[in-house]
Parts: sequence; structure tokens; C-alpha cells
Amino acid sequence: MTAGPPTFPDAFNMADYFVFSNIEAGRGDKAAILFEGGAITYAEVAENVMRVARNLIADGLLPEQRVLVCMQDRPEFAYAWFGAIKAGAVVTQINPMLPADDYVYYLDYVKPQFAFVDELSLPNFAKAATHTRYCAGGRNVMVVGGGKGSADFEAWKNRDAGDAAPWPTRKDDPAVWLFTSGTTGQSKGAVHCHFHFPFNTEVYAKRFIGVRESDVTVSGPRLFFGYATGTNLMFPFAVGATTVLFREQPTPELLFELIGKHKATVFTSVPTLINKMLQADAGARRDMGSVRFMWSAGEALPRELHERWDAAFGVPIIDGIGSAESFHIYISNRPGDVRPGSLGKLVPGYEAKLLDDEGNAVAQGDVGTLWLKGDSAALTYQSAYEKSKQHLRGGWIVSGDKFRQDADGYWYYEGRGDDLIKSSGIYVSPLEVENCLMQHAAVRECCVVGKRDGAGLEKPLAIVVLKEEARRAATFEAELIAFAKERLARYKAPHWVTFVDTPLPRNDRDKIDRKKLKAEHG
Repeated sequence: MTAGPPTFPDAFNMADYFVFSNIEAGRGDKAAILFEGGAITYAEVAENVMRVARNLIADGLLPEQRVLVCMQDRPEFAYAWFGAIKAGAVVTQINPMLPADDYVYYLDYVKPQFAFVDELSLPNFAKAATHTRYCAGGRNVMVVGGGKGSADFEAWKNRDAGDAAPWPTRKDDPAVWLFTSGTTGQSKGAVHCHFHFPFNTEVYAKRFIGVRESDVTVSGPRLFFGYATGTNLMFPFAVGATTVLFREQPTPELLFELIGKHKATVFTSVPTLINKMLQADAGARRDMGSVRFMWSAGEALPRELHERWDAAFGVPIIDGIGSAESFHIYISNRPGDVRPGSLGKLVPGYEAKLLDDEGNAVAQGDVGTLWLKGDSAALTYQSAYEKSKQHLRGGWIVSGDKFRQDADGYWYYEGRGDDLIKSSGIYVSPLEVENCLMQHAAVRECCVVGKRDGAGLEKPLAIVVLKEEARRAATFEAELIAFAKERLARYKAPHWVTFVDTPLPRNDRDKIDRKKLKAEHG
């Protein structure tokens, strides 16, 4: 019997759902976070979250004022993030490794009343704050590790906040902005309510995937990325599981070490990192027998890469797709039902339809624009009226992503609408061409974009990085084109191949920057 949609009371705060419910469930003494050789219990997390909330109120935070979190993956991220939410603020998180110019943009866009940063972010963050009115001079900036002109987070958090009490919140109140990946311009904040995150957690993490209290989670993607905020913080906390946090860069060697040391059962990854782990030296690899499944999202997972991972490790990859607008994954494979090459099935609790450019439903098997509806859909994009009208329509999310669905109900991602190439009058998915080229033994990575020929007609251009051991012969371009023509319709094969000697550029969510590559080579 299928469970009905989850419901939440009108008076509701998502920090209660994710953090304080564990105390009510008797898990206060259980390890919530493993970090740098120590364990932090749920009781300790709850205490620190409440201290942050009370001190924000004591310092004058008003309901729905904005709080910015800019930190590495460490316990203080959880204290600050959930603490601000518990206090009644609207919180957003950003990459702690950005240049100062980017922080100027985020400070001017978010207009935070308070900010939490750590020593990694402080130099560029402080420089940015001199060029904006917000958090200028270190005002209301709490720094993990301390910093000149700023309040030390520990001293601030542990002071006596008196009788300060968090502002009451309702389920429909705004709670979090999740930033888009910025593939078509500067990132915008998708505005989410308190209940959006628990809704997806219930229908996806708990019911569809089956996250367990006994799980131990490790993530390569960092917590500022909403994908990892879900899989490595909210999802484990929602069931009383344990998350492993670390500040270092997620190298394959470190991830193998942490998975083995902590007997991790759930691993969050992205295709780029999967590829790097497959290329790691044999001596760096560790047994992954404890891992019952691995998430992959953020960018398309080539079938060839999926199959190589299966052959090497046998750990099931749960490939899926989500977005900042939906909070998290809405189409996904699941343990026991993995179809390589597909993104799996629609998560119960969401509706989806595929429409053509005129708004008509497409035939089964044909490519159309995905329209998605569910109770985690963002309300709006902050300060982006036209973008909101275009992509958020009466509860429907219209992202511009192109999909097709087969007769068995499995969904296949074909790329963003503005990435598709119209070759010989027919749309070509760059992902299909890339997946084909990745099967060639000499190709390390590639990106396919559209380029105009001498007659002004668009044709596929493949930008290719070869493996180190591959020798680039004068005939290699023709060889790759012939390789593709043997496996694809001829109009889909690359018309040109450009070889580059450096890794393809990526954004801060580790997606290939197609826009930049098209500007440089298209």
C-alpha cells in the first residue's frame, strides 16, 4: 500500500525536524558527526544549534533576516546553518573557496544581517566586505578560528544569551535560499519554505531510497552544494544516522581512506570524482565492501563510466537528477533497481510531463522539455522576476532540461535545451555524442558543443582531452570522427575535433562549463 503525501503542522521549523527530533527519539548519546578523530553526539549538536539561535536573537536578528554561511565541511557548518534556521532566519550557503569579487556579488545579492565564515574564506571575504555595505568592517561576521576585526565563533556561541528565544516559524515561511549553478548567468537564490526539505526527505531519502539509522555517510561534494547538504547532512540527521565531515579537498586517496576507516555505508559522489577514483593508483584503493550504495548527481553520468565502476568496485550507483529549484533529487535509480544510462524513475510525490516547444505533450520516447511539480518546488528566485516567470509556473518547475521516457517508465536526460545542437535540421544531444566518444580508449574527457560551418550551419564540435598515454597522431581527429560514425547516426558524429591539453573547465559544482567552452571554441 502506497503511503500518502507527507504533511506538516502549520507551526513548524525544519531544524526541529532534522536536529531536535533526534533528542525526542532518545538518540542524544549517538554520534551525529565524525570529525578529525572525534565524535559529536546529537545532544551536542542540538545544544550548539540552540546556542547559535539564541545568540543571533540576542544580537538583534529579526524574523526572516538573512544569514550567510561560508564554511568548509566541519561541525560548525551544521551549528550555524541549523542555528540560523532555528532562530527564524533565512539562511543560504556559498562556496568557501571563491575569489573576493564573487563574495562582493553574493554579499550585495543576499544582503545578510549576519555571516559565518572560517579561516579559509576570511581573507577574500574580508576583502570583499570593504566593497559593499553588508558585513563591512567585520560587522556581525563570526569566524571559526578567529580573525582580526571579527568575532570568534566559539566565544560568541558560548556566551550567555540570557532569555533570548528563537522567533516562531510556520511551515510556509521562507527558510533557505539554494543557489542555482549559474550555467546561464550569475547564480540566483531559489527561495524555499521550511517544509520543502522535510517533504523531499520523506518521499525520496526515506521512502524511495531507504536511508537508515545505521548508515554512515561520506561525501566528496562539499556541504555548500545543496546536493551534499541533503545527502550528507539533512538525510542522515533525519533518520539519526552518522555523517563524516572533513575540511580537506576530497581526493580519491582521502575518500578511500575515510570510507574504509569509518565503514561508510552511503557515499555521495559526482561523475568527475568517480572517474578520478577509477584512475587512482592501486595502492591507494581500499575495500569498499561496507558501502551499500553511492549517489551520483550534479552532471550526467556516462554509461561507460558507470559500467567501469561496476566492474571495478561493484558498489551500486544511484544516479539521479535534482535541482536548486526542487531542493533535491526527483528522478532517480534506487537500490535494487538500477538501469545504467538512465536516471531511473520519477520519485512518488512528484508529477512530471514532457512538452514540446508549443506546449504540447510529446509522444513516448520522444524528447521534450521537463515540467516538474512537487511540494519542494521553490517559491521564486530572489530578485529575479523575469527568471521566476519563465521557470516557476504555478507550482511547476520548467528548467529547460530535455528528457525522454521509455515504455518501462525510465527517464533519460538529453541535456539542457540551450545545449542541444540542430544538425541537418535534427536536434542532437551533446550527451549522446560525449557518451559515445568516452568509449574510445584514448579519451579522458570531452565536451560537445555547436559550431557554425562556412555556410552558417550548426554542426557538433568535440573538445577532447586525451589520456596521458595516448599519442596524438595527425590522423587522430579523423579516427575519432570515424569511431563516432560507426556508433551513431552520421549527422550526430562530430564534424570537428579540437584537442586540449588541460582539464576541461568546471564550475564550483564540478559541472563542465559548456558556456565557456562554446565561447572559446564554438
